[in-house]
Amino acid sequence: MKTRSPKPLLTGLMWAQQGTTPGTPKLRHTCEQGDGVGPYGWEFHDGLSFGRQHIQDGALRLTTEFVKRPGGQHGGDWSWRVTVEPQASVQGIQPPSMAATMSSGPPTQDCPC
Repeated sequence: MKTRSPKPLLTGLMWAQQGTTPGTPKLRHTCEQGDGVGPYGWEFHDGLSFGRQHIQDGALRLTTEFVKRPGGQHGGDWSWRVTVEPQASVQGIQPPSMAATMSSGPPTQDCPC
């Protein structure tokens, strides 16, 4: 995710659901049409300082929320919350392994975000 500000905060989320299939769990980093994830999308956002999105991945519903509080020497403070909810009809599902990435650096040639 990237905000529309001149100096954007870039965030990412990776997750892998343990124990769903034999072998190595599938590590997810994006939601693409046809990859078995969905529905997904933004519930609301302003593109700059707040937003909430939902991602349905099998029996898990992931929700990411962010908000920026203005002020300080660097333009404000960011808060980011990730919630994972198993669907009520599925019993005994294990929580996923998760990793978050964040960067406030300038865009690069590989990522002209």
